[in-house]
Amino acid sequence: MLDKGLKVISLLAEVRTPLRIASISDELGFPRTTVYRLVESLERQGFLRRVGSGKEFFLSLQFLQLGEIVRESFELRQIAYPPMEKLRDEVGMAVHLVIRDGQEAVYVEKIESTRPVRLFTQVGRRAPLYIPASSRIFLAACSDDEIDEYVSTVEMVRHTKNTVADADALRAAVREIRQKGYSVSFSEIVPETAEAAVGVMNHRGEVIAALSLAGPEMYFRSDEIDCLLSRLRHYAGEISKELGYCASC
Repeated sequence: MLDKGLKVISLLAEVRTPLRIASISDELGFPRTTVYRLVESLERQGFLRRVGSGKEFFLSLQFLQLGEIVRESFELRQIAYPPMEKLRDEVGMAVHLVIRDGQEAVYVEKIESTRPVRLFTQVGRRAPLYIPASSRIFLAACSDDEIDEYVSTVEMVRHTKNTVADADALRAAVREIRQKGYSVSFSEIVPETAEAAVGVMNHRGEVIAALSLAGPEMYFRSDEIDCLLSRLRHYAGEISKELGYCASC
């Protein structure tokens, strides 16, 4: 059904005009009952809208929003890549660029560590907003009401003994991020791994990404973490500046 639903969307995008169920059925060769179910489901999910007499269907404005997200993500990756390379070259650790997609965080760029022991992650990886460090950057940018709504709807799963997996612990972690300006996590998803992250700002002063360093816990010793955070902040600031952010404005 997913494949057929995508064909309906592709057809409407190609013809660029609203169509009735009968027309969609004729164009795709699907039974009208099948098209009706597909269209009804896509409308319910917000991807299609009724126009004209209410018997014609076309793409909703949600696609405009999705297109903007894709465009911004592509531009962000282009801008962020050179500073990410410099950061990796300075500290030798894996560098990630993470964005928010609804109730999840998505790793959209990665530069691999040059150190002997590496952490396996890949572009496209998704994580809930409550873990790990990079994900919580986005929650820290939310209002308290938004966080209350989030914790009331999400099921927090405990992966290790260190996982932030309850509402009180999450709120405490968010408060700490707001106070310190960075986020850290130790062994929250995979034992003996760690991540440190800071926010990347756009021209409106909004957090649109997280820049993070990740690797084995042994690379995050107490005598090194201040230096790591300093370089992380520096390059997140460079990316933010390129995006039009002005801290003093």
